Amino acid sequence: YAPFEYVNSQNGEYEGFDMDLIREIGRRKGFDVQIISMTLDGLVPALVSGNIDAAVSALTITPERAEKVDFTKPYLNAGLTVMTTKENAPKIKSGALVMKRIPGTTVRTFNSAADAFLELNKGGCFAMLNDGPVNKYFLTQKASKSMNLTALDFVVSDDFYGMAVQKGNKKLLKELDDALDEMRADGTFQKIYDKWFGDVK
Repeated sequence: YAPFEYVNSQNGEYEGFDMDLIREIGRRKGFDVQIISMTLDGLVPALVSGNIDAAVSALTITPERAEKVDFTKPYLNAGLTVMTTKENAPKIKSGALVMKRIPGTTVRTFNSAADAFLELNKGGCFAMLNDGPVNKYFLTQKASKSMNLTALDFVVSDDFYGMAVQKGNKKLLKELDDALDEMRADGTFQKIYDKWFGDVK
């Protein structure tokens, strides 16, 4: 889910904003960080079963998830924004244009943002909602240059990310929160943010 987490095709390493965050937290707290790739819908069950210690994966804090796992304080607001074609952009005036609220529309979901971008570009859908930083990051990438897409500026809804741990694991939760607070206080968090989003705000 670039730029939050992805595999670098050159060296096979996991890279991204979240990967830099958890590695820095590990360095500060003396953790041996081992990154395991999982599907988004597999993260909460893996925490519940104790197969993983933490989910650090652009995971939106929702009431449903918070019933099953414990979240750190939010570390990023990656509000939902609209991506559409350059022709459709002038027709979308505000965030009121949201999915099922529009009579007669069909809502589709995609397995990846890349699939949605391709479908949007070929005219298979009118617009898409996705995390703002992901939309803007995509537009800086080579793959987007041959596409006729644009991201709109307004935020449709807040989308707060948190790191998740097994319910009741207060020790790890506190260590994650403390490390994030320390990183904000000493400027490390901002440096990591600027590395990934400095030119795509």
